[in-house]
Amino acid sequence: MISDKEALGKVEINSEDLLKGMFSFKKPLTSRYRKKYVEVLALSVLQYCYGDIYAGFDVHDAPDISDENRLIGIEVTEAVTKEEAQIEGVFVKYRLESSLEEKERRKQIIENNGAKVDELGLTYPVKNSDSEKLIFQDAVRKKMEKLASYRRQGFEKVGLFVFYDEPPIPVRLEELKNYFDEVLNEYRDKYDVIYFGYSGGLIEYNILLNSIQARRIERNDYNRLRYEARLKVEA
Repeated sequence: MISDKEALGKVEINSEDLLKGMFSFKKPLTSRYRKKYVEVLALSVLQYCYGDIYAGFDVHDAPDISDENRLIGIEVTEAVTKEEAQIEGVFVKYRLESSLEEKERRKQIIENNGAKVDELGLTYPVKNSDSEKLIFQDAVRKKMEKLASYRRQGFEKVGLFVFYDEPPIPVRLEELKNYFDEVLNEYRDKYDVIYFGYSGGLIEYNILLNSIQARRIERNDYNRLRYEARLKVEA
């Protein structure tokens, strides 16, 4: 988990029933529904952390989150490597596949990308701080080209929400800020704010004010937000 003198502490799991509910879905999310799930979860995290500020916002398209007057917009992206995205996509098909021959073929694709499939599920390739830095930077870079179109649409404020579906390797907030600045400095126009949401917390980098701060999300609350987002997507 990200560490700092102001950072997020250890979070505890308090509800067995909620955790059981998280794994009660019979089918995994396909890539199409995964994108929607991440967007819904991102909005839920913002509403959890900021309350009424995001009460009138909803999930839309281009940008992914906006207020009813479309004056404030937030683009959502998931921080994941191409290899991990392929692993996840193939693993979904692996779980849904009934043919043993096809399951074995998909398993081989997964393992060729550095992951492992066993009776407990899926194990991803090991990351280090350098690889995570590149993952976070790539997530920002791939969304920079969309910013100009949102400005032209008349949005007064445009943010970027970077979703990372696990606790990051410990890094100080200023160092994380530098990760983002290295990418932002490649462009003339910049997002007004970057939200970095992950398992257990939210980090807000206010680019206009040049400030960064962390907000803790209790594990039980985060699991509830995930569960509710999944229900909304599958409704």
